[in-house]
Amino acid sequence: MEFDLHPAVTLRTGTFAALVAPEDLVLAGLNDNPVLRRFLFLFVSGNYSRLLSGINRRSVTIEVRRAFTAFQLLTILRESYHTIIFVEHDPGLYEGSGEEAIPQVAQALKGAGQNAAVVLYAPAPDPAFSLVADRADRFFSLSPTAFPTVQRSRHGGPVRHPSGLPRDQTTLEGF
Repeated sequence: MEFDLHPAVTLRTGTFAALVAPEDLVLAGLNDNPVLRRFLFLFVSGNYSRLLSGINRRSVTIEVRRAFTAFQLLTILRESYHTIIFVEHDPGLYEGSGEEAIPQVAQALKGAGQNAAVVLYAPAPDPAFSLVADRADRFFSLSPTAFPTVQRSRHGGPVRHPSGLPRDQTTLEGF
């Protein structure tokens, strides 16, 4: 099984992927995705979820589990029978768990990825996410379009558009 969460992010059964992306891009990929209606989908969050309230539950067949410690996350991953496992990263899970918890979670995500499409998501990386993501089979980093709305050349005039380019397409010439 494979599905596109975003045009640049294709997830496959048998892999563990780490994803860094803005919330709106991830929600757009989760909402109204016909593939997510056909498979068992597990959404795991920590103490607080940035995404859960934005998921359209009519378009996704979803089971939600919360982990309040790294060891609860390990239990959830070991007991999972789902085709798609989406874990929203919470760095607070590792506080007080000791140094061994992060490698154990990384190994559990990798192990769950042998029979499912596993995604570890964070809107921005932090040290704990980076350590877990090092074990991922695939790493995706998406960012919103970073073009300024008004472009000026170094000389202060408007950017010239070379012939053949649409007016909304720009080149690096003006930077």
